[in-house]
Amino acid sequence: MATVPEDRVSTQAKSAEEGAPQVQDTVKQDNVFDFLQNRILTHYPQAVQIKKREMPEPRMAIVYPTYICNQDCLWCEYRAENTEHHTIMSREQLMQLIEDLDGLGVQGVEFCGGGEPSLHPNLAEAVRELGRRGMSVGILTNGTKVKDDLAEALVDHGSYIRVGFDGGTEETIHKVKRPKTPEARFDAVCANMKNLVRMRNERGTKCRISMKFVVDKYNCHEIEEAVKLAIELTADSIQFKAARLCDSEMDDEQSAAINNEIIRCRETYAGKMIVVGGTDKIDMHQQCWLTPLQLVVDTLGEVFLCCYYRHRKEDHSIGNCFSEPLKEMWYAEKHWDKIHGIKPKECNNLDCRFVKYNAIMDQVMGENDAQFEFI
Repeated sequence: MATVPEDRVSTQAKSAEEGAPQVQDTVKQDNVFDFLQNRILTHYPQAVQIKKREMPEPRMAIVYPTYICNQDCLWCEYRAENTEHHTIMSREQLMQLIEDLDGLGVQGVEFCGGGEPSLHPNLAEAVRELGRRGMSVGILTNGTKVKDDLAEALVDHGSYIRVGFDGGTEETIHKVKRPKTPEARFDAVCANMKNLVRMRNERGTKCRISMKFVVDKYNCHEIEEAVKLAIELTADSIQFKAARLCDSEMDDEQSAAINNEIIRCRETYAGKMIVVGGTDKIDMHQQCWLTPLQLVVDTLGEVFLCCYYRHRKEDHSIGNCFSEPLKEMWYAEKHWDKIHGIKPKECNNLDCRFVKYNAIMDQVMGENDAQFEFI
């Protein structure tokens, strides 16, 4: 298999990054259309609406069903919420939220946190309800509770399951993730991962099962070990991303070296494991205006512009869907005010995919006419 350039990963590799089905890579990789980075173009009609100051229906919702966790990761920015609130959505709130999201036009729901989403006792029911409504489902999880009924629901109805390992060996993973219970330990999560892959293969579903590695200065020496672990566990892919806004964040020199190591592993293990992501820092240089393509709902029902709300809650909240109708707040003038108030400098504290999305759409709509009216 050909070496993958850094700026153009194969269609097959990119498929696993966000949970899409893999595609047979039958042509040279440098000629394959990078459809996941460019899928923002499928939102062009909605972008036109936004430019006209017409609020579109959001395509995706990110839902934090819990503010509790059975691990205590070194870089976790939600430790305060998990301590102060230490709560979950009620079953009634969660199921009503699904109905409201469906009514708003949402097509895909990603469960993450916040806290650990799989700790919600009604999550399997919620996944099946989303499937019944024809809505796609994804989950970002530590993998500790993704077993039994929840595993079956996700394998049957999920688009992707991404499990955070954050290391390549038991010693390092326990050092950075600091499990609180036996089921949150390395060996238990590995067993769950293997079972998910086995179950998916037996049922022949399209759910993509991958690993995620948040890289900091304490685990950055285990990039290759993590890739080997992903191969051992027969994951579909492994994704790397840098830890931000924490004491263990890598400096620029470390980050550059680790990014090169990720590239090396991508090339070395091509054909054996799909390696995506990196630790490059890309800053926002223009106003973010594409947030209406998604919404984020936390455990308490607060609705935010994007998932990077933690350090600017008041400025990024458009209201609470447990106390007022979601559709009304979505189309309210307050929502526009919050969008216009986004500060790009604050966006640059973290790695947001909307940095690239905004750059692509600004170029398409501003610097040249894409002429999407024609084929």
